[in-house]
This record gives sequence, structure tokens and C-alpha cells, in this order.
Amino acid sequence: QQGGQQGGQQGDQTSQDQNGQNQNGQNEQQQGQTQNGQQGQQGQQSDQQQGQQLDNQDENDNDGDGIPNDVDNDNDNDGIPNDVDDSPFDHDNDGTPDYEDDDADGDGIDDREEVNDGDPNTNIYDHDNDGISDAVDLDIDNDGIDNRNDIGDMGEDLSRDHDNDGMDDAEDDDDDNDNILDVDEIDGVAGSYRYDHDNDGIWDLTDNDDDNDGLMDWFEVNDGNDLTGQFDADNDGIEDHEDDDDDNDGILDIYEF
Repeated sequence: QQGGQQGGQQGDQTSQDQNGQNQNGQNEQQQGQTQNGQQGQQGQQSDQQQGQQLDNQDENDNDGDGIPNDVDNDNDNDGIPNDVDDSPFDHDNDGTPDYEDDDADGDGIDDREEVNDGDPNTNIYDHDNDGISDAVDLDIDNDGIDNRNDIGDMGEDLSRDHDNDGMDDAEDDDDDNDNILDVDEIDGVAGSYRYDHDNDGIWDLTDNDDDNDGLMDWFEVNDGNDLTGQFDADNDGIEDHEDDDDDNDGILDIYEF
């Protein structure tokens, strides 16, 4: 399924209006805003700058930004001030302070690799590697749901879980539930297809129909029907990554090209 499903990319898909709203029913601008409401401008760090920041991380400067912890109001570089941050020294809230964490942003890519890979999009503090630092990115897992609203039924944090399956992206080897391992996507684990369920070239963040079934994601999530699903193309109640026949045509996906 991997070669055929992803190899033939669909033509440009016109993004539907969806009343000007994203999947959680809100329409918020990412530019120039931080999660704590402050105005900010995202600057792109070079690999050399990131490497220096990584080298500077220690118990006295947790995020390696050159500002000692005792005078830094955001010690984990997540855009949340220390005094309202439940984990002020742990960017991805995995229980390990950043200066001891090999994957500070919880994207499943080692920080040292992100520094040395020559890819301008990978960043030690950019979970979805979209070029927007987590500190100013309102949707760090690229699922179209703002971080503050990206929570589960039991109140669990899903802001680093793109497909909201209860497994953070760092641990999930198929973040977009397309049955293609992240490392096997066309542009690899740091590329855009990691977060593109139907592999149509439109990130799930901006794609109003992630499974390409003609039904808008917002409708499928909120219609009260257990059979329709954001990642279930034939709406048979079996999500695509578990369904051997995604389009319900009687031909197994592995035989369709």
C-alpha cells in the first residue's frame, strides 16, 4: 500500500471554506502570537545557532538560550511563562528537563540529529518542524486544533499527538494514521507527508477533508455518527490504518496502485 497510496499524488485540492473555521471551530492567526498572548516575531535559527543553543543547555540554563534560569521567564522555550507553566523546565512535558532530554520538543527526532541534518525546517524546539517555533506556534502537532483546545475526553494533553490516538508523536510510528510509517513517507520523518493522512500534498492542518471522502472533518467529528471518521475514508467504522480496503471496493489496498 505504501508505494501506490503515496506515489500518485492527487492534483491540487481546493481547500473548502468550512465557514472560515478550522477543525475546532475557531479561526485564529498564527503569525505574531505566542501562546501566552504576547506579540512575537518568529525568527529562523540556523543549524549553527541551534547547535550552540544545544551546547549551552545545562542545569543553570535549561533551554540554552543564553539567559540563566533565575532571570529567564520561560525556561523551557515553550511560550508559556514559568509562573503559569506546570513544567517550566520541560518543553515537551515528558518528565525530563530539557538539558537532560535528547528530544526536547518530543517529535521523535534526536536534538543532535536536528542540528546536524542540514534541514532548515527541523528545529530542537519545533515539534512539527513546520518552521514555526513551538513558542509561537498555536498548533504544534499540525492537526488543525489549537494547542489550548487539543485535549482528550479525560482532559489529557493531545497537543503533541497529531492523530489524537492517545500516543504522542514521538512514540507513534505512524502519526497521521495512513498506514505508512513516518520514516517511509516520501520526504521522511521530518517532512510534510508525516502529517498528511491522504497524501494529497495538503497538510492535515489546512486540509478540511483529511481522508478524502467528501465529508468535512469537522462534520465527521461532530455529527454523532460512530461510523463516520476523520481518518476513515469509507466510513465503515474501521479507521484507514486498520482497514485493509480503505475505499470499500472489494480490492485490498495492497493490490491497488
